[in-house]
Amino acid sequence: MSRHILATDFDETITNKDTISTLAELPYLYKSFSVPWTHFVDTYKQGCRNIEPASRMLPILEPWIHNPKQLITATNFDRLFQSEIEFQKSLRPIELNSIRELEKKEAFSGITVKNIQEFSRNRTFLLRDGFLEAWKAVTEVRVLSVNWSEIFIQSLLESAAEQSSLEGPMPPVQVACNNLIAEDGKLSGKFDKAVVTGVDKLENLKKLVLNSTQTATIWYVGDSETDILPILYPGVNGVVLLDPAENAKKLTKVTSCMGVPDEYLNKFAAQKLDIVEVPCKKTGALYLVKNWRAFARLLR
Repeated sequence: MSRHILATDFDETITNKDTISTLAELPYLYKSFSVPWTHFVDTYKQGCRNIEPASRMLPILEPWIHNPKQLITATNFDRLFQSEIEFQKSLRPIELNSIRELEKKEAFSGITVKNIQEFSRNRTFLLRDGFLEAWKAVTEVRVLSVNWSEIFIQSLLESAAEQSSLEGPMPPVQVACNNLIAEDGKLSGKFDKAVVTGVDKLENLKKLVLNSTQTATIWYVGDSETDILPILYPGVNGVVLLDPAENAKKLTKVTSCMGVPDEYLNKFAAQKLDIVEVPCKKTGALYLVKNWRAFARLLR
């Protein structure tokens, strides 16, 4: 049996919406918290206005577009995408600006692990159709996410698996995220800040590739700009998981940043095709895939 390791983003890739707004309910459900959530949204927007990110060379795939024979390799990856790597790194202070405000106001402190597990059990409807079947079809799953709660992610997935009709145990899941730290069964209110940007996801993926056997096929699935570097990483089958019929605006934004040529986008827009390969890597592949069911077919 082929060994498939699925590394994947969480919000809007495994789920059908961004669950940061879902986690934002916790301080108001399980404790008396008087600071309105709009305060933290405003803090984030203020950081975006006041902190200047590094300049960014777009489209990201320009070297390959200019010379299609120059495929992405382990040797040239860092050089080809140095601008995007520096841009993603420069977003860290913007992200941490609002995270530190959440810590300062102790938004999540005192909420228990049991609270989060109870909360997540009632939100299995957040999973995208077909994800459970795709999870069942791989050997293991590594969630790489800027989400805030490993407990929430693990518990949501476990609950969805328990409630499904799928037989037998599900493959193991490991989560790396910007995790809210728990001590003695309660959240301290502090974040570990391990995965904050696309570069953090990339570094986690590099370690996974380095420590995996050559017989394993590694996939990275994502839907946003923080996923572009992992998706393009050589030796990995990178997947942009967006349906143009459902999410045309976001697909256009991500593929425009990447610079995916129109010939592939036009094929992907056709109703009959839900998988299109873009031949920009020497090892591994880049795919445009409409949904998890189509992804599961790629594994066969």
